[in-house]
Amino acid sequence: MPELPEVENTRQYLLRSGLVGRRFSAPDITWSKTVREPSVGEFIEGVAGRRVADLRRRGKYLIAPLDDEQFLVLHLGMTGSLRIHDARREPPPMVRHTFPLDDGREMRFIDPRKFGHLWLLPDPSGATRKMGPEPLEPTFTVAVLAELLAGRKAPMKAILLDQSVVAGLGNLYADEALFLSGIHPERAANDLNDDEARALHAAIVQALSRSVAAYAAAREAEWPDPPVALSPWSIPRSSDEPCPKCSGTVAMIRVRGRSSWHCPECQPAR
Repeated sequence: MPELPEVENTRQYLLRSGLVGRRFSAPDITWSKTVREPSVGEFIEGVAGRRVADLRRRGKYLIAPLDDEQFLVLHLGMTGSLRIHDARREPPPMVRHTFPLDDGREMRFIDPRKFGHLWLLPDPSGATRKMGPEPLEPTFTVAVLAELLAGRKAPMKAILLDQSVVAGLGNLYADEALFLSGIHPERAANDLNDDEARALHAAIVQALSRSVAAYAAAREAEWPDPPVALSPWSIPRSSDEPCPKCSGTVAMIRVRGRSSWHCPECQPAR
């Protein structure tokens, strides 16, 4: 599933592709349930003729301010991606929505499982409300994280997946941050001491920063068709691979229904 690094990679790809400043024609929406707000007809009419003024990211959401004080908001879902191609180029499989541009290209929303979402809103917070701090911003400090964890009895894995706690983390990078910090995914959030909170904060930043850098290198090396999915984490997601820290066997447990890979030796339960 696209998480913060994948969505930031998409944003950087769109910026380098020159989306900002381009004007949309009427988009072709082939799966109406993708559009969350307003109606599909109003969405198409509202996007047609509008120029992209900027491109931002909030957690796992892409936000494109348009020149009429409306905001195009996109969520890639579990398997979604965006590509900008010449309109004459054969579309890749599973293109669900097409946004023609005024320079003869198209922004193509590829969404095999149809879990992506689109909004056209006067305020992007209508789609991104209840979001926690951005973990790669300077305002995300150890003190902020400790305050967010205080009083919460839920397992750490569940807490990290809660977008109101930290924006942009999903299953993969939550596992990676817990592995790097040596914290068991079932530990209660309010059980962490000060040293563990510092270690977790550093691990979150490290896991995300390392992945963002890996995508940047891949974009440079493989432009104009860079990868949309890499595997830059260090915790194996298979018991056939040894733990890179202790060479022990990693294990998968389910924490509130989500698969959670960890090393029982390096991340002991308490």
